[in-house]
Amino acid sequence: MLAFEGQRPPFQPGHELSVQHGAYSPRKVDPLARELVDQVLADPEASAAHAPRYRLALWAWARAEAQAQLLTEYLSKAAEATGDGVGDLELERVRSAYLLLHRAESRATTQRTRLGLDPLSAARLGRDRAAGAVDTARVMAEIHRLREQGVDVSGVLEGEGTS
Repeated sequence: MLAFEGQRPPFQPGHELSVQHGAYSPRKVDPLARELVDQVLADPEASAAHAPRYRLALWAWARAEAQAQLLTEYLSKAAEATGDGVGDLELERVRSAYLLLHRAESRATTQRTRLGLDPLSAARLGRDRAAGAVDTARVMAEIHRLREQGVDVSGVLEGEGTS
């Protein structure tokens, strides 16, 4: 029921009338984010991202990337409308979209780095994993050497008995 004469009816579910860029709309963000998560999970090189403990970080990264994509598309349309490649910066919604884009890109970059989804951070994570594996190999070799010399190393490794 309308509260007063001339009042427009409320928006119906699924409307697009009040959506400017969609960066806050789960209907717009979530499908893009799901697509990004699926792409990462389909990549065998992104093996760390497959671990369940990384799912929340992966989802946070994908949402930030999706928001950045939606804002970029919105600002591209605003730039086309003015023909200047920027958009009408007198409009609050355009200025706000640029600010939101910067924030979304910053979050996406931070998460991308933490997850090892860019070349430099992937190389660093790989180096750190390799260093850990080498250290473990050295420890195991030293334990083996001590066992061969008859040294009791029980308790050094959990579950190991006396040699």
